Amino acid sequence: MFGSLGTNGSVSLGGAMWDIYQGNIGWNVYSFVRQANTSKASLNLDDFTQALVRRNLLSNDKYVSGIESGTEVFKGTGRLDTRAYSVDIG
Repeated sequence: MFGSLGTNGSVSLGGAMWDIYQGNIGWNVYSFVRQANTSKASLNLDDFTQALVRRNLLSNDKYVSGIESGTEVFKGTGRLDTRAYSVDIG
C-alpha cells in the first residue's frame, strides 16, 4: 500500500465500521481499517470481498490469494497483540 494510497469510503461489516483504502504495489491492494479498537473479532471474508464488488473495485470472478491481519499505521505508532489467528475456508 505504500506509494499511492486512496480511500474508497467506509462500510459496516461484522458489527463495526471500516475505512477502505486502495493502494498499488505492482498489483491492487485493498485494506479495511477498523475505525475502533477491539479485543476480539470473528469475521466473514466474503463480506469484505463483496464490499469491494459492490464498489466495482473487484470483479466477482476474482479469487483471494492471501490473507493478512495486522496494524495499518498511518500516523504515530501501532501495536497488535494476537493470541490466536485462524482462517477457515470452505
